[in-house]
Amino acid sequence: MKGERQQQDQIQKNEERPLMNSADEQVREADLTPKGSAVPSPAEPEVSSVRREAALPLNRTYFKRTGLQPSFLVLRDGRNDRPAPRPEGGAIPAGPCLIRSEEWLQAPELTSLYDSWLASEDGPAADRALQRIYYRLRAEAAELLESPDGDWAVVTLLSPPELAGRRSRLASLQDAQLEALFAAVAERQRQGGECRLDLLAPSPASAAEFAAQREFIEEVADQTLGHAFAAACRIGALIAPDAERAAAGEIARIADFLVLDGAAGEAAPEEDAAQDFVAAAGQVLAAVRRVRPAAVVFAAGAAAAPALADLYEIGLSGIFCSAGQRTEALLRAACLTWIARQENMDTAAGGGL
Repeated sequence: MKGERQQQDQIQKNEERPLMNSADEQVREADLTPKGSAVPSPAEPEVSSVRREAALPLNRTYFKRTGLQPSFLVLRDGRNDRPAPRPEGGAIPAGPCLIRSEEWLQAPELTSLYDSWLASEDGPAADRALQRIYYRLRAEAAELLESPDGDWAVVTLLSPPELAGRRSRLASLQDAQLEALFAAVAERQRQGGECRLDLLAPSPASAAEFAAQREFIEEVADQTLGHAFAAACRIGALIAPDAERAAAGEIARIADFLVLDGAAGEAAPEEDAAQDFVAAAGQVLAAVRRVRPAAVVFAAGAAAAPALADLYEIGLSGIFCSAGQRTEALLRAACLTWIARQENMDTAAGGGL
């Protein structure tokens, strides 16, 4: 009963503050919350000691759509290898950069620490290893937020496959990651910098599982940065294209946005992977829109960019793609949007010129 009440409360919250709205609304608007007061740097002796109250609202841009023509966002999947300087004048990113946090564990400094922590039994040795992992994760988060990619980033919650059967260890690792991220946000804000941070819960199998992940994220955010930040942080779900359709629809009720991740199918030939991805994405999107017509659904993975035209056609909100794919994807999306806009204008004029 408690879980049902929490999900119902979350559905009501999401209806009040969707990340993106329906296709009959505007592309985006700079609806920024007032800058809050500076937040002092968190204490660092223990991972858990980072948490404390700090009423700091996070500046936020909301997606919306244009008149009759839906927009289609082409966003970056992964850090830019050659980051461009920040634009002058406080330009707001069109959307977030997707950061897959499992790549952080592949850094040489973290790999050895992580392996040592996995091999250690519960006790002081494991605690010390986890503490060192926290500091490395915090350094990675600080580097991200100080870069142009950190102007608006959406970061996946760590979920290594080797911890699938070790739930307590997984919870400890995710707790350290969240505290590292939020501590980096607090430090960035204390220095007067602007950054936006959203989170993705990885592969929830059901709405109940996602609700538990969301509650965990919000609890850590509330304890670390205060309720204002926890309320502003957008939390989405990263789901596979072969996810159970009914479950995807129920997750969409309480998620701020969804990302269909085609990374799992990247071993197939590009054309076959794109076709399979589009077919699966269409089924998931149909299930989601039956439950929540205004749901925000993105695609990601190597198959997303080659399938852009089809994903646009079925009504996705946009894609995340690599920096190498993004230029071509932007051009294709611009052409599709222009063609659709012209068709709408001709229809509105009764087909005449």
